[in-house]
Amino acid sequence: MPDLPDMPHDEKLVADLLGTIDPNDLASLKFSFSRYQQFDDEFPTAVLAYVAGQLGVVVWNLSPGQENDYHMHPSTEHIHIFLEGECEYQLGDQPPFRVGVGDAVMVPAEVPHGVRNIGEGRASYAAVTSPGPYEKVRVERP
Repeated sequence: MPDLPDMPHDEKLVADLLGTIDPNDLASLKFSFSRYQQFDDEFPTAVLAYVAGQLGVVVWNLSPGQENDYHMHPSTEHIHIFLEGECEYQLGDQPPFRVGVGDAVMVPAEVPHGVRNIGEGRASYAAVTSPGPYEKVRVERP
């Protein structure tokens, strides 16, 4: 198993499904993101789906009002693909904008970003991350 990232104490990390997507088992490579949509009323929840090879895939799950704090990653880039709900997205010094099911946001390394569930229901997004060491650095919002 790869080294797991250190998570802030106000976020929940779920790693028990890690390994269910296995590049050596071709049948496991077709999967449903719904399997990784796990919510906690108290904490934003990151469910690790795949952390191997050249990719990392994490599903972030936010109950109403929860957020993935404004932060940046010094050496990795990723794309966020929204699976459920309605969120407010802040990217760099741009004004916040709304995203929903089917929307995607590219995030280069060193660009601050944050996601907040602004809907009345649950929200989820898949974060697909480039190779490199995972580091989450919280920064002030503009």
